[in-house]
Amino acid sequence: MSLFLKPPTALTTSSLPIVRRTLLSLSTALILSACGGSDGSNDNVSNPPNPPSNPTPPTKPEEPETDTNWLPAGGSATISADISRPFLQIMPNLPSSALGSVSPGRELFITEWAPANQGRVLFDGVGPLLNANACTQCHSAEGRKPIYAINGELSDAILFRLGDKQGAAHAYYGEQMQHQSIEPSIATEGNMRYVITASTDNKPAGITFNFTPTDMSQPLSDTAISGRISPQLVGMGLLDLIPEANIIAAADPNDSNKDGISGRVHWVNDGTQQRIGRFGWKAINSSLRTQNANAMSQDMGLTTSVFMDPNCTVNQPICWTAPNGGSPEVSDSSLDAVTDFMTALAVPERRLGNISTFNKGAQLFDQVDCASCHNPKQKTGDSVRFPLLSQQTIYPYTDLLLHDMGAALDDGVKEKNAESFEWRTPPLWGIGIVARDPEARFLHDGRASSLTEAILWHGGEAKGAKTRFRQLPAAQKETLLTFLKGI
Repeated sequence: MSLFLKPPTALTTSSLPIVRRTLLSLSTALILSACGGSDGSNDNVSNPPNPPSNPTPPTKPEEPETDTNWLPAGGSATISADISRPFLQIMPNLPSSALGSVSPGRELFITEWAPANQGRVLFDGVGPLLNANACTQCHSAEGRKPIYAINGELSDAILFRLGDKQGAAHAYYGEQMQHQSIEPSIATEGNMRYVITASTDNKPAGITFNFTPTDMSQPLSDTAISGRISPQLVGMGLLDLIPEANIIAAADPNDSNKDGISGRVHWVNDGTQQRIGRFGWKAINSSLRTQNANAMSQDMGLTTSVFMDPNCTVNQPICWTAPNGGSPEVSDSSLDAVTDFMTALAVPERRLGNISTFNKGAQLFDQVDCASCHNPKQKTGDSVRFPLLSQQTIYPYTDLLLHDMGAALDDGVKEKNAESFEWRTPPLWGIGIVARDPEARFLHDGRASSLTEAILWHGGEAKGAKTRFRQLPAAQKETLLTFLKGI
């Protein structure tokens, strides 16, 4: 059977016309058929083709030959590239013993959480200030939800981080804006709208945001606003299993090899331990469990044992006086179940099409130096809970490091130890499926309306790669973009 999700009815903001209903299929065993290949008819080609006849600027002498002996994109977690429902699918061959946590985790992921004291003990406590009352309000099985509606209105698929270049949050609103409340008697923090900015000779069209506070005595003043779009959720458990030693080995904070790339590890505190941040646009969360708890806190107003305080500042008494759904509102078993569900999310296989063109695109990806940050290949460590994910070769196209992306992408908001101009390299797997949607947006705030625009916004450490991309002949640009659309 199929489960249709209704938009929330208890929130003060009305549903925007752009927000789509999410369709998630519920199968008896939650297991999809495996597919180790792809959509191409010649997927098993292992030898690279001849180099392009009109070569781009030469590769660096020390660079290895491009690997075109394609293994499944997500290792044992790879599924067939179902374009209609490419994301939020469960990896194949999941043993029945794992369903005990994955299945309830999925139900918690898709449920609409209610305010406290409304008779839903397991699913209550949302708010009183929030951005969404269900994970699926922001994350879709089809990819990324549309963001920019008509007349400057925004959907729930974008949130706003607040701060300054020293890392200080706003004294009243805190580190994230919440634009909804659980009932009309509770005032929302305000309303955000967008304006499209014109393109120039140096950069594509962009987006600016304007905030109108509900309480006019609480302006943002010098606090910066940074839009953050909801990414597609794919292979999250695999990224969680990449050994820290592998991430550290790829870092070059002082650019010792003088290649212009100086990615660095974002060390963050996770409880009493210092660990590598790997999730979020600025890698502020070190594990998938912490990432989920942070989203429950900041986006939904739900407390967990990881974040016990409400998502309000001391200057917002409503969160401290309103009824809660328990202490914490999300139990450890529920948080673990959601994490298990997201750990089990599969990776769509590549859409290779013409294998020769795809391989040439992979070579161009290396030659213009995209791969220096968007590292194509990683390997997972061991997982006791999900042995199928152990020691898997995967192709996420990320190094999970922070990089200086230049002044144009400086959002003015420092988070933990990530500077305002630094961003974690976002994984690219599945990006081509997202790009099929004419309403798809790219980069952290969705300012780019195409993959080409996203590349042309790059700066800082990526300035050289952008320049080399711009210098490619039109045919080679198209070959490179075809490759990106297939990974």
